[in-house]
Amino acid sequence: MVTTLPAFVTQPEIITKVIDYDRGKALIHQVRTAVFVHEQNVPADLEIDHLDGISQHVLATYEGHPVGTGRLTPQGRIGRVAVARPLRRQGVGQQIMEQLLVLAQRHHHREVVLSAQRHAIAFYEKLGFKCEGEAYLEVGIWHVTMRKQIFFG
Repeated sequence: MVTTLPAFVTQPEIITKVIDYDRGKALIHQVRTAVFVHEQNVPADLEIDHLDGISQHVLATYEGHPVGTGRLTPQGRIGRVAVARPLRRQGVGQQIMEQLLVLAQRHHHREVVLSAQRHAIAFYEKLGFKCEGEAYLEVGIWHVTMRKQIFFG
């Protein structure tokens, strides 16, 4: 009987990939509903909007289960970034954001803009985003607009 794993067996990793909205919307909304609707009390009818169908989406999975998501709109706005509670502060959000930034660059956006919840400002600052303007209340949660220039090289 084997009591320990061989050295070459590693922990499953987080996989992030661009996912077609129509094919992946159930997985995308599973994460977003858990985070925004159940945890943050965002009304369910506001969580899904007309931009979902025309945006590019990134989905993070762990052992095949959806654990994070985010989207990039055609206008260069990043939004609906959400990570399941058990996997926060494990690099999932950073992986999602890095993939969204690559997508923005591929689509020749000179900059990206997002609406950050106050508690997430430091996370986005580490990724090179800068705050602009005053904080504002959206669906009962304080946000601030943040912007990042995209450089082509």
